[in-house]
Amino acid sequence: MYNVLVVDDEKYAVEAIMNCIDWPSIGVTGLFSAYGVKSAKEQLQANPVDIIICDIEMPGSNGLDLLEWVNEHKPDTLTIFFTGHANFAYAQQAIQLGGFDYLLKPVKHKQIAEVVSRACEKLRQERNKRDYSERYEKYARLWESQKPLLWEKFWRDVLEARVMPGGGRLTQAIETYGLPITPQTRVRPILLSVEEFREAFSKRDEEILEYALLKSAEEMFLDSRRGAVIRDAGGVLFVLLYEDEGALGEEQLADVCGRYMQASSAYFYCRLSCYIGEPADIGGLTETYHALLEMEQSSVAASETVMFLREFGFERSGRQQAQAPACIDWAEWIVLFEAGKKTELLERLSAAFKELAGQPVTHESLEAVYYLLLHMVYHVSHRKGWPAKEVVGAKLLGGESSATRSLARLKSWAERLLTAGMDYFSQHEGDHRANIEKVKNYIQANIRDVNREDIAAHVYLNSAYLSRLFKKETGQSLMDFIILAKINQAKILLTETNQKISDIGDALGYENFSYFGKVFKKTVGITPQEYRKRYQSIVG
Repeated sequence: MYNVLVVDDEKYAVEAIMNCIDWPSIGVTGLFSAYGVKSAKEQLQANPVDIIICDIEMPGSNGLDLLEWVNEHKPDTLTIFFTGHANFAYAQQAIQLGGFDYLLKPVKHKQIAEVVSRACEKLRQERNKRDYSERYEKYARLWESQKPLLWEKFWRDVLEARVMPGGGRLTQAIETYGLPITPQTRVRPILLSVEEFREAFSKRDEEILEYALLKSAEEMFLDSRRGAVIRDAGGVLFVLLYEDEGALGEEQLADVCGRYMQASSAYFYCRLSCYIGEPADIGGLTETYHALLEMEQSSVAASETVMFLREFGFERSGRQQAQAPACIDWAEWIVLFEAGKKTELLERLSAAFKELAGQPVTHESLEAVYYLLLHMVYHVSHRKGWPAKEVVGAKLLGGESSATRSLARLKSWAERLLTAGMDYFSQHEGDHRANIEKVKNYIQANIRDVNREDIAAHVYLNSAYLSRLFKKETGQSLMDFIILAKINQAKILLTETNQKISDIGDALGYENFSYFGKVFKKTVGITPQEYRKRYQSIVG
């Protein structure tokens, strides 16, 4: 609703306008009056006024003088003029100054109401436009601030084969997320494997350091180059470099990796390795991504190194991941495969191949099914914590040329692939738990000098991979478990012996007495001295 100010040097004229119009019916709820330009300015400064109805000819300053002042101080206010003389010069000047309308006296009240109603409608439209613009700007700013998260989601979907090329879907996804790439953009992935934090940090501190590692990677790897730095669904840090004019050569990549590793060691107290993949188009990126994960899992002895995927014996197939045939429900098949629902999944497989048999079969369509199933095996294997090569065997993973010769051969290969995977998961379901128990026992037996590298070597696993596996299986970080094991042992020694507190700290690997006390208090809530005084049963 709107407020109107009526201005005229003749009091009766003001009262007639104010009292003879049904203002609420045209959207006016507030009425103000003034009997000259000076009092009009006072009203405008004291009250919110949307529309001014003003006589042009008044003693002293006239209505056009008032309009000039309004344009400077109240530019959103509309002005309607009336006068007793049909002076074109007045009308022309009023229009030039931005007056809303110009009426000749005597003016009928109905005419005034109609003009004010139009002014209200114009104000409503302008406010709607302004509100829309403000909302748009608000959401545009929000969209810009959320772009990194949206882009990370896009790349996660690509890596895990949830975004498929073909049918314009990849192009549509790129446009939706506002990514500065095309479906033909080639990308080189680099896996940054965090092997160990040298200090004992809390969960929150580790999360802050992991965020710092990501931002540092953006600064050092991207610099003026195009690309993205993301964490995949398993928390693994990946650099995705777009291969364009500014692409780095292998020596330059190794140099950046080396500098990043040094900076991470110096500033973020961690050791890490870099695994550099081969450039791939977006459609083929999933294959390289899984190969890098397999490479990391297999690198048991390597620590703080830079390795190229080609040195691992990886050769890309050169095929893009393909569009899922309509008869394959990708999301449902993954759930069934991961849950080990062999009967249900093989029934879906049989039904899908029966449907495919009734359609024109091309070599490309056979390859599409082949790669979809292959990506599914890689995806679920890594989620469960096993190398795909170990789950189904190298022969099944590399059987494209044989499997895609005919629909019958592909069906046979698919049945063997999925069956081998589900059988492996079933047979080795407790292996991770057994490894976790081995890790816990090793920590207890080597409480003083225990470190993540030695633990990983004890169970023949890559240290970074072991850390992720431990957290997945226990819900607790490996470092947190080590700290808690040390503190629990300290409690025993504090209450059951008279050893010096500094000697107890040293026996548990804390050579710095002050640091031991700090870690103990942070974990237990009181100092070692207070704990001993409260709970010790041995009289010294």
